[in-house]
Amino acid sequence: MRKLFILLISILTFVACAQLQQMSDDPKEYASEKQRIMTKKVEERDINLPEGSTILDGESGFSLGDILGGGSSSDYGLDSITFKVALDKISFMPLLSVDSMSGVIVTDWYSLDDGQSRIKINIRVVDQEMTDNSLVVTLFSQSLNEGQWIDQGINDTQSLKIKESILSSARELQIAAEL
Repeated sequence: MRKLFILLISILTFVACAQLQQMSDDPKEYASEKQRIMTKKVEERDINLPEGSTILDGESGFSLGDILGGGSSSDYGLDSITFKVALDKISFMPLLSVDSMSGVIVTDWYSLDDGQSRIKINIRVVDQEMTDNSLVVTLFSQSLNEGQWIDQGINDTQSLKIKESILSSARELQIAAEL
């Protein structure tokens, strides 16, 4: 019990210090949200750009966004029909993480059967082709047994049904948009 208490205090101290460091960093101003995101990606991947480089401005013949996979908004971004449909389909569930730039949606646990079972869904939009390989849906399930949640694994059948529903609706919307 004492080791658990010490571990908990250590974690809380570490988190608090990390937040203080973030607050003390000088906030940078960016010309656009896209430039801020690209700068963050450059820093995360430890890419050293030469002084005065215009690659983050997007004014050169090619952009860093194209290289890092965040180029045009139609690749993923907010223009993704598949992503929007997926988000709409699972909007009844609490969302844990939504990242339109990478096409990832992660829900929190959602209770079913009067709290005796629960599900969690992870969705990843791989590309905008709207084929079976364009979308990955994973549905995890757990059941309550004597006060403990027991993993039931991945429900492939329900995952496939959700995937087909999302792709079908996205295709219908795409056809309607082209008319």
